Amino acid sequence: MSFSSEQKKTIIEQGYKSACCRRALLFGAFFARGYASANTVTLYCEKWEYACFLAELIKEFYTKEPLIYRPSSGGRVVCLEFESKSASGYISKIDVSETLFAQKCASCHAAFLRGVFLCAGRISNPSVQYSLDFSLGDRTEIFAKHLKDHGLEPKVSNKASGVILYFKTGNQIEDFCGLLALNSAMFSVIEARINGEAKKNANRIMNLDNKNLTKAVDAATAQLALIYELVNANLLSSLPEELEVTARLRLENPDLTLAQLAAIATPSISKSGLSHRFKKLTELARQLLHKD
Repeated sequence: MSFSSEQKKTIIEQGYKSACCRRALLFGAFFARGYASANTVTLYCEKWEYACFLAELIKEFYTKEPLIYRPSSGGRVVCLEFESKSASGYISKIDVSETLFAQKCASCHAAFLRGVFLCAGRISNPSVQYSLDFSLGDRTEIFAKHLKDHGLEPKVSNKASGVILYFKTGNQIEDFCGLLALNSAMFSVIEARINGEAKKNANRIMNLDNKNLTKAVDAATAQLALIYELVNANLLSSLPEELEVTARLRLENPDLTLAQLAAIATPSISKSGLSHRFKKLTELARQLLHKD
């Protein structure tokens, strides 16, 4: 089962104690994929189980037993068809009314959005990608305005398959799931965002470590090259004692980092102190080798 299907299953299996919320959910479905011709209403959804759930709501509020069928054209869509003057009236007002539904309690809005998502929405698994989109046809701009009024910033795209309203950022999808009170999806998005940030931070640290390691290797290589030149020119013993000891320490431990060299140096010396000696060693070696 896809992540999107899991969320829709949660929507239809959750009990809705308030009649106003059940009605709001049905109105959300009407808004998403409901069409009226005279007094006949046709409602489209994705799966048979969603249709059966919506049929129960239709029977509750319109005392009608909707006909459920798959169109002869095939495909995965399922249709519900019934006659209702009031339901037809609601659908006919969608394109001209500022009010998409009558909110009776604080949970009605979440229920309405659930109905829209159930019939026209898709959400990807956030651990794979951030993607939430709606196929709403001519009602796309109305829904976009409604969401903007509630603090979201959806994008709209015209594709070959039709107009798509979508979100591609984790924080916007998280906020939308919060509006739906769809906690399982919201927490999945939060978890994906946390894991994503942790991965980015780990990569940043690794890249920084690699960069520092590369710099350290380059510095050690340059030091060794100068020291070998001093050895070949019989000039190593001409260095001050502490610098000669430092040079021989590097010769004996070519693969160690500066911190590791400082840890084994005798007498003991700090990393910064050893770094200062190598700088003096480099300057003096270049003078002795006439490299300046």
